[in-house]
Order: sequence, then C-alpha cells, then structure tokens
Amino acid sequence: MKSILRILILGQLLILQNLILYANDPIFGSRIDLGLIEYDPIDEASGLAASRINPGVLWTHNDSGDLNRIFALNLRGKHLGIYTIANASNLDWEDMATGPGPLSGQQYLYIGDIGDNLAQRDSKYIYRIPEPVVDSSQAPIDTTVTGAEKIKYRYPDGQRDAETLMVDPLTNDIYIVSKREAFVRVYRLPYPQSIVDTITADHVATLDLAGGQTVNERYTVGGDISSSGNEILIKTYINVFYWNRTTQPNLWDVFQETPDTVTYTPEPQGEAICWHPDGLGYYTVSEERQSIPAHLYFYPRISSIVNLVAEILACQLHQNYPNPFNPSTTIEFNIPKTGEVTLKVFNILGEEVATLISDRLSAGSYSYEWDASSLVSGVYLYRLQAGDYIETRKMILMK
Repeated sequence: MKSILRILILGQLLILQNLILYANDPIFGSRIDLGLIEYDPIDEASGLAASRINPGVLWTHNDSGDLNRIFALNLRGKHLGIYTIANASNLDWEDMATGPGPLSGQQYLYIGDIGDNLAQRDSKYIYRIPEPVVDSSQAPIDTTVTGAEKIKYRYPDGQRDAETLMVDPLTNDIYIVSKREAFVRVYRLPYPQSIVDTITADHVATLDLAGGQTVNERYTVGGDISSSGNEILIKTYINVFYWNRTTQPNLWDVFQETPDTVTYTPEPQGEAICWHPDGLGYYTVSEERQSIPAHLYFYPRISSIVNLVAEILACQLHQNYPNPFNPSTTIEFNIPKTGEVTLKVFNILGEEVATLISDRLSAGSYSYEWDASSLVSGVYLYRLQAGDYIETRKMILMK
C-alpha cells in the first residue's frame, strides 16, 4: 500500500512539475468580430487603448495627416465622440496608451507622436492628458480637451521610426519600441518625465522577434502592458508576441527572455492592439486598405495552466449549477486565506454586467446565488480574483 501511495504521490508531483514548467504559457481563443468601426473618418487607426475609468470604452486615433484629435468608441465599434487635444499637433501619431502619471489616483492617456518613416526628426513627442469621462452609451460628442503636457525626447543612438508606445503601471515609466530594424530596440523614459527639458531615452533592450526575416515579421507596430503590469504584448503585422513579468521586476530583464507567440489573425494593416482592462483578452484594429473597412476584434483569454496550478495549490472556483440556468444559478468557491476577493460577471464581449462580490473575505468556502432576470439569454463568463489567483468559467443563461 505504501508503494502504491508513493507512486501516486510521485505521479502527482511530476504532473505538477510539468504544469509549473509551462505555467507562463498564455492561451487565447480565436478572434471575435465585435463590429465595424462606425465613424468613417477613422480610416487609419494606428493606436488603441482601453479605458481604465470608463467601462466599455476604447480610445483610438488616426495616423499622420489627421487633426490633433482622438476618438472614443464602445466595444461594438460605435462612435462616442471626437476629443480634440488643445495645444497639440499630429505630425505622425502612431500609438497611445493608458496609465498612471503625475497625480496619484488619476488615469492618463499618452499619445505618441513618435512616427518618422525617413528617420529625419531629431526630437519626438508624447502628449499626456487626464483621461476624459465617457459613457459607453452616450450620443457622440465633439469637444476639446485642455491641459495636455508635452514630453519631448530624443534617442541616444540616432534618429528612428517607432510605432509602439507603452506605459508601465507599476513604475510610470514610458517605453518606446523602434520599428524599421532587423533587431528592434526598446527605449525607456523613466518617471518622472520632464515637460520642460528634452529627455534622452535609455536604450534598455534589443529584441529579435523570432528571427523574423521579412518586413511584416519583424517591424513592430503596436504594444501594450496589462493593467496589472505583469503581461506585455508587442505586435508586428503578422504576429503578436507575449512576455510574462512574474519572475522579473524590471521590464528590460523581461525582454531578455524569449517571448511566446499568441493568437492573431493578420488584418489588412493591423497596427493597433491593447489589453482588456481586466486582462480577459486583447483588442486589435486595422488601418483601412484597398477599401476594406476596419473592424474591432477581440481575442478572449482561455483558462490557462497558470490558473490550473493556482486552483490545485490554493483557490478553487467551481462550475455554477444549474448550468444552463434560468433565471438564477449558484456559484461556489474556496479561498485558503483572508484577503480581498472579487467575483464579477462579463458577457461574451468582455463587458462587465455584474459585480457579485467585492469585499475582504476570510478563508473558507462560499456560495453565491445570482439572479440574472434582467439579462438576455446567452453565454456569460464569471471571474473570481483572490490575491494573485484569477479564474474564469463559462455559464449559459437560457430563457
């Protein structure tokens, strides 16, 4: 009996060892078409950012040749408004990001005037503005945003074209990735960034993106850092690369590691990407080419091995019952220690539809009965977060 028990234990340890070995492998599903970009003047969408203060709102902008304006849209591509940035100019806006900044508790939009196809501009600019308040169901507005701060920088090693701008939410540092090089370079503007002097960027890493030989394989055109600060996406025209930060506090050390390639279907000229604000997946949009209209796409996160390991070792989120259900169902979960716990429900587009729990709970088992009478039939996702543990499961409402 002892030998059998020992074999079983060893077998479980080997399984667990393999799970941990691949714990950082992300898994994302095939793209979901959320709809056309409704507003016709958005024809060269070059940057994309998910709001962190306005649920269900995305920001985008056009490439060079447009005015100094950004656009708000909802998660189905519907037009919500034009926001002109006062005292700014669009020489070659190529990417944007959301993140923290000078004022604690305030979220900002960062707009990168960093494009330079012929590498002729000695200085590049990043505009930083407090993120405007937008309702995802509002009628379109046309307004002007004041108070933009202008961050001016140059590269330490020659003039360069770039189309990737990211903000680290853990340090407030700004990262720029060059484009037209066989081995693209990562530059850092450490926080706090001067809005008076020209900053010389730090060259902190060089990337060999899977040995890409063609322009489409190696030219970087967009990127984003997740709101947790632990996941990084950088895309080329045909690939999206992923890094996990959990073992390295410094991003320049993370970039020394070989990235994973995650799910992406090439678009006519896909240059924009951003994380869902809760890390449930990522969005992409393309510039319009050959009269092909731009669509908003979403790649949902699928339960990953890292969550499976966490489930085995600590927390556990159970499948709801009954499932399918109408109109109520029960969700049960276990947590091993006292801490902050959230239990949220999202629709298949990643839009939050309910917050069931947001509280500090003691260790133990919990059961929550949810009444979905106000919602329509369909597939929904429920997501438990307890400390570093995050797990998402699917349920079906059938009326």
